Amino acid sequence: MSVDLSPTSRPSGLAELRAAYARERAELDRTVPSGPTPAADPAAVGVALGRRHARLLDDLLARLFHLLRESGGPGRKEWDSVAIAGVGGYGRDAVALRSDLDLRILARDAQRASAIADALLYPLWDMGVAVGHQVVTIDDLIEGAREDLPTATSLLDWRHVVGDASLSDALWQRAASGIFAHSELPRFIERLGKEISQRHERFGGSVYLLEPDVKNGAGGLRDLDVARWAAKARYGVGEFDALVRFGALVAREAEEIRSASEMLWRIRNLLHAHSGRRTDRLTFDEQELCAGVLGYSKAAGPAEAGRRGAPPADEPAVSPEAIERMMSDYYRSARAISRSLDMIVSRATPTLTRRRRRDEDLGGGVRLFDGCITMSDPDLLRTDPAIALRLVSEAVERGVPLLPYARGAIVRAAGDPAFCAALRESPEAAERFRTLVATCKETELQSGSVVRELHDLGLLLAMIPEFLPVVGRVHHDVYHVYTVDVHSVAAVDRLAALVRGELAGEFGLACRLAAEATRPTMLFFATLLHDVGKAIGGTDHSRRGAEMARKILARLGFSQEDIDEACHLVLKHLVMYLIATRRDLDDPATISEFCREVHGREGLRDLYLLTVADLSTTSPTSMTSWKARMLDELYLSADRALRGAREDAGPFGIDDQRMARAISGTVGALEDLPAASEAERRAQRDFLARYLASMPERYLLANSPAAIAAHSELARQQQAGGNSVSVALVPSRHPEAAEVCVVAPDRPGLLAAITAALAASRLEVHAAQIHSRACDDMDDGGVIRARAGSSPPAGVRLQAVDLFWVRDRAEGVGGVARAIPKLVVDIQAVLSGQISGAELAKKRRGGALRERPTPKVRTQISIDDRASHHTVIEVLTRDRPGLLFAISDALYQLGLSISVAKINTEGTRVVDVFYVSEADGTKIASGKRTQEVEERLQAVLQGLDGEGSVG
Repeated sequence: MSVDLSPTSRPSGLAELRAAYARERAELDRTVPSGPTPAADPAAVGVALGRRHARLLDDLLARLFHLLRESGGPGRKEWDSVAIAGVGGYGRDAVALRSDLDLRILARDAQRASAIADALLYPLWDMGVAVGHQVVTIDDLIEGAREDLPTATSLLDWRHVVGDASLSDALWQRAASGIFAHSELPRFIERLGKEISQRHERFGGSVYLLEPDVKNGAGGLRDLDVARWAAKARYGVGEFDALVRFGALVAREAEEIRSASEMLWRIRNLLHAHSGRRTDRLTFDEQELCAGVLGYSKAAGPAEAGRRGAPPADEPAVSPEAIERMMSDYYRSARAISRSLDMIVSRATPTLTRRRRRDEDLGGGVRLFDGCITMSDPDLLRTDPAIALRLVSEAVERGVPLLPYARGAIVRAAGDPAFCAALRESPEAAERFRTLVATCKETELQSGSVVRELHDLGLLLAMIPEFLPVVGRVHHDVYHVYTVDVHSVAAVDRLAALVRGELAGEFGLACRLAAEATRPTMLFFATLLHDVGKAIGGTDHSRRGAEMARKILARLGFSQEDIDEACHLVLKHLVMYLIATRRDLDDPATISEFCREVHGREGLRDLYLLTVADLSTTSPTSMTSWKARMLDELYLSADRALRGAREDAGPFGIDDQRMARAISGTVGALEDLPAASEAERRAQRDFLARYLASMPERYLLANSPAAIAAHSELARQQQAGGNSVSVALVPSRHPEAAEVCVVAPDRPGLLAAITAALAASRLEVHAAQIHSRACDDMDDGGVIRARAGSSPPAGVRLQAVDLFWVRDRAEGVGGVARAIPKLVVDIQAVLSGQISGAELAKKRRGGALRERPTPKVRTQISIDDRASHHTVIEVLTRDRPGLLFAISDALYQLGLSISVAKINTEGTRVVDVFYVSEADGTKIASGKRTQEVEERLQAVLQGLDGEGSVG
């Protein structure tokens, strides 16, 4: 910018300055593409853009300062008595695209300097510059910094821009000899630690959030700022290249920080550009835009994306795989920043104690120093690589942490390919690694668990380099909350907790079985490696993982028998979950099919434990009580089948004991229900006995006694009163959803009517159980039991007992009760023909609140006729309002009867499974009829999207 600075030209000079700034600012904004079009140079939108912005503001401030100083008001003496400095990001010499200009006007007399502030600020505001400022003195800042952390850190960011530089120099001299003096550093760094903890808690507490805050979240740019503050306070320099020259960092560490910082800077500038304001949350829709601009493609990362042509017309501009690749890079960068923060803060913290420290030689190059494990000579990592695992083993055994110095040395060594190769060649390292991964002891290691510590140190990757592709690997959905490596480590930790018996209240069966595991080391490694085959854009990760695990385990020295069993577990690690949640466990064919997938009772136990560890660490809400019960039921049924027991084998089996407890509990719960008279109480008891006998075992084991008693009473009232439908809220085992029980005479289309009414009431269905019972007594006083796969005798009345776990879309669980009266009216209206289910569902769906964007889910429909008496239709698709009605109504219109329905919601993805038969009770014929069913379902789901539903 070039302007006339003479006193007589102040108005025209300001106008020229304003115009020049506007041109430069517009050019800056044009650097960032507005849509998902790849940037010509992604590096241009990262730190370089922030530095350009800072230089533009420097130039603006300097020219404005001199223009106003020469104009004569306030006087030159006042202008010569102040220093203008940048703090915050501006002080650190890089300003994000929409961030404020953060200034401090340092003066000898703050009152007299207020005129300077007014003279500067009004033109800046007029130019559209957002300014944060303070007029301060040296005494004000030093005094405030003692108690106010932001004031203290502003001194570490302080960068003189224009004015009296001696004021800025004097300020730093006071700060360096005062609040940042060596004796004061521990207190200051402790304050930084509190800020880190509080901020991380406020912004989610994890590097691996689905929609992270790139500035304030864990592993965000603010963590880098804190690392700079700690380094500047200790060493007098905060830039990472300078810390290399100072010896506080090695070049590789500085490069890792620079690369991670660049990734986050690019994303932050893109967020600012797309929103037109200062925003730092990387939401799902912004992830798509950022991936496009940064050049991620379906087959390549940003470096190769420019070589790829335009996507086909039927392919999205930015594929889910591209978004996953970008987010994986983001998480790796955030993790690197998080590690760097810990490392730099640890190195910057001085130890001021004068007491004599205990130092004990433990042999093998290992020492116990001041209550921590370290090495006697850092050169041992080069000559004896196994010492790295020896140190961790000793720390675990003695229940003490690693010395920060030793941790840092191991981390640096693990970044050297030659060290890693030598470590893998060491038999001692392999043996110690096997033992450490299977260790269940509580530790004092910095990372908490043994495997997490091995991962953070880089030793997990050193021993298993095949793990590298899944580090930071993320699924672009809201169900898989953690990256693959973090989830795999968490699954191992969960298995260790099960072995210790810590989770007996939540996973009683799993804890008991874990304690009985005969090959724990094999099981721990199968758990660690169960997702190692995942690769972006790849399919069948289970098979690929089993092939990879075979080579890994052989290298680690496992026996052939253990290798075979572990690889089988990796290959089948999804089978138990899929069968438990998507198949009818009362169907003998289901149990028979599952038993063929496992290696006997021991293999069943190992697969069950792996499944529990896997599912319960996929996300904080992935293991619902319903899924846990389904897994338990499948395990117990399969175990009984494998040991050759019959269903009526006697009163001593585990299932029989659970059934006895369920029935006893339900009988007791019935007594808590109201009864108008003793005669009514006897009627309730008599009906309950018949009701329990008519319901399948899975129903009795999957529901609480209080809920079963409530279901029975509602069924009694419906049957006695002849009501077309009875609906009630009953006690729910799921705190996140209300349980609605619907009882009505069973008939074709009933499920479609119920789901239409639920959609009309804006109730989201999170799970469901569909049951049909014969409600007529037999001549001999017994009860007809409507079992899956069998038809009742002609003329026998069937009663549907359908359970739905729902939430009101706007009000959550609390809004469900208000919807019940309307729900009853709507179901009756559909059943009586007053309105069609489609009209009812559509009538209310159009007014639904629009939800914020979430990752896309590809619809998949499969039709399987391997069940005993039914065809199984499985629909995997994106969840949205009216979905369950749309599917069940389509099946009704196709003339299919639904015997069993299993609803499984996984974030924004839903898997609805229906056991259906034709009107005559036969399975769906293959060929044209199967094609007709699939095409109808596809058309219905596409039509649902066309009506504007979002999810």
